[in-house]
Amino acid sequence: MKIIEYFTSENPEHWLAEIGKSDWDAGQYLYELLRDHRFKALAGRTALVPLLIDEETNRLVSYCTFAPLDNIQPTNLSPWIGFVYTFPEYRGHRYVGQLIAYSESLATIMGKEYTYISTGHTGLYEKYGYTFLEMQEALEGGLSRIYRKALQIDGEEKALRMARGEQWKAELVQKAKKNLDMTAICGFSCKHCFLGEWCGGCRSVFCCCSYGTLFPGDKCPNAACCEEKGLDGCYDCGELAQCTVGFYTPENDGAAASKAQALFIRKYGKEAFFRVHDRLHETYDFQKTQEILGQSVESGLGILEKCWNEILKESVPAPERG
Repeated sequence: MKIIEYFTSENPEHWLAEIGKSDWDAGQYLYELLRDHRFKALAGRTALVPLLIDEETNRLVSYCTFAPLDNIQPTNLSPWIGFVYTFPEYRGHRYVGQLIAYSESLATIMGKEYTYISTGHTGLYEKYGYTFLEMQEALEGGLSRIYRKALQIDGEEKALRMARGEQWKAELVQKAKKNLDMTAICGFSCKHCFLGEWCGGCRSVFCCCSYGTLFPGDKCPNAACCEEKGLDGCYDCGELAQCTVGFYTPENDGAAASKAQALFIRKYGKEAFFRVHDRLHETYDFQKTQEILGQSVESGLGILEKCWNEILKESVPAPERG
């Protein structure tokens, strides 16, 4: 048995078809959400679908979801383990417990205090360490039992979750970044982000942007705005210079640096942008670009353009001597 993740798997079409074989209404609903690309709109940008597979037969054994949101909305409780299912021929071995442990490990390494489960069952999740919290109205109607599990209590169990979570997180990030445009929507470079070890990038299936996760569904206002306008990024927007949306809120520490980079991308393109970033990181020791670009859009853009001109000069071949 092996745990993989649906969105970062090598053959999502196969695993979607496997989920579609579920003899469970909720499983069929998950299948439809994934098939129609609606799952993340409902459950959040960082929503994942852990799968336990039988490597010998290439069949799906169990699945669940690990997401910021579930069927209790709106809510301040997060994250949720949902759509918990094991195929009939594999039941009786607690296989799904491996997926619950996987989700709990990711939540632990993310610093979450609890994981939550919404269910109509009594006596099922208690054996995995969950305790009843309260009853809440579910999206589909009726009351649902809410269970939670404390993750941050020091001890052997937490240490094991931390170790596993670090390993599984690194694997997710690596797969999420594969063949991905690492230009952040707001103008930063996800490739050079000091949190890049944890986040797959704001265009990835595993976007854990520390700013984005402050908003519903883990989608920052800049990403939401560009999606609504059909833009690749803020650098394509005619309102960029005057914009104060999301990360461009003047009070934000990196607002000016972000906008300066977006303006640079608009003028010189993404390739030039990454070459300049590479050069800045070779020259200076810094984590956040505002440490180099400062708090002025104009001066920040000037620093980027100066660096780019230096790169261009170096690339001009020296004249031959006769």
